[in-house]
Amino acid sequence: MRLTKTSLNELTTRSKDIVIWDEVLIGFGVRVKPNGTKTFLIQYRNKYGRMRRYSIGRLGDLTLDQARKEAKRLKGLITLGEDPAETKLDQRKSGTVKELAKKYMDDHCLGRCKESTIAAHQWLLDKFIVPRFGNHRLPELSSQEVALYHKSLADTPYNANRVLGLLKAMFSKAEQWGMLPPNQNPASSIKPYREKKRNRFLSPEEYRNLFGAVEEQERLGLIGEYQAAAIRLLILTGCRLGEILNLQWRMVDLANCRLLLDEHKTDAKGIKAIPLNNLAQQVLEKLTRSDESPYVILGKDGLSPMVNLQKPWGRVRKEAKLEDVRIHDLRHSFASAAASAGVPLQIIGGLLGHSSPQTTARYAHLSQAPVDQAATLVGEILENNRQPKEENAHGKNS
Repeated sequence: MRLTKTSLNELTTRSKDIVIWDEVLIGFGVRVKPNGTKTFLIQYRNKYGRMRRYSIGRLGDLTLDQARKEAKRLKGLITLGEDPAETKLDQRKSGTVKELAKKYMDDHCLGRCKESTIAAHQWLLDKFIVPRFGNHRLPELSSQEVALYHKSLADTPYNANRVLGLLKAMFSKAEQWGMLPPNQNPASSIKPYREKKRNRFLSPEEYRNLFGAVEEQERLGLIGEYQAAAIRLLILTGCRLGEILNLQWRMVDLANCRLLLDEHKTDAKGIKAIPLNNLAQQVLEKLTRSDESPYVILGKDGLSPMVNLQKPWGRVRKEAKLEDVRIHDLRHSFASAAASAGVPLQIIGGLLGHSSPQTTARYAHLSQAPVDQAATLVGEILENNRQPKEENAHGKNS
């Protein structure tokens, strides 16, 4: 039968499905269900010779002309080796972005990533990725959609880039796990925003204000003993926040004046030794120890480690008039002080646990300061020692 608008309207229902094939476009037809639903379809052999059927859409959602045009397009793809029915089946099997997120966290992150990394990933998933893309099937998520969402977060470029990076990593794993064909990562071609590296270093006067603020806030009972100790140790050691909050007494070697961290950002490289100066040692020696907890910096329950230092830090920096200083800036300032004192960059990198010299290179201009000062001093000495030639009575050099 030649499928026309008239012939479609005249088709009657039966007790079971019937398929009417078009005489003009071979392999194109319409399925009529007992309830009267009419669906356009194509029948073809794939590149392996297997007979397949693929539904194009229902009459009413599509006109006959639209269905015929789509059938011609699909037959062209089939000639080139594609298989629309198999592709549709793969899409159904591929799962959603929400399902991929769970698999990524369970199968990739759990047991491999640090707790802080897992928490950061989960926050990005709950806050951004799952609410926006959770119900999308993996092949449905386009680069354009990801790019538009990335652009919508432009006011917070750091978050925008973290979302983009996590999506890229998740879809890369989806390809490895066979949930998505190769080269289908919708985030791979999108460029992250340029992030400005902020280098905020404390001056000697600001250090004095900071130490004074910690002491005053602790004296007034506005921050606790362990909160004050945590801030002091961050200032005096250059450690990361997580390294101090998760510090255990077994890692404290007061006899040899050092911390031995076996849980840190670069723990793949082994134990990280942090030298303790006299002030840092005094902080640890005066700190109250608990017989029931292995942790140095205790939380409210007196057993678990402290998990958040933001509120006490906010009080201290407000008292010190350092409202633009973040906790991590204490680490930068520690490195800055070392560089300004002439400590070589390689040693600074070791103190901070940097995994690459490039990370420490931000302090290169500061480490040059003592050299510049020495050169100036030498120049002044030479200038002062230079004796002018004496002139004789006739104004001529003797």
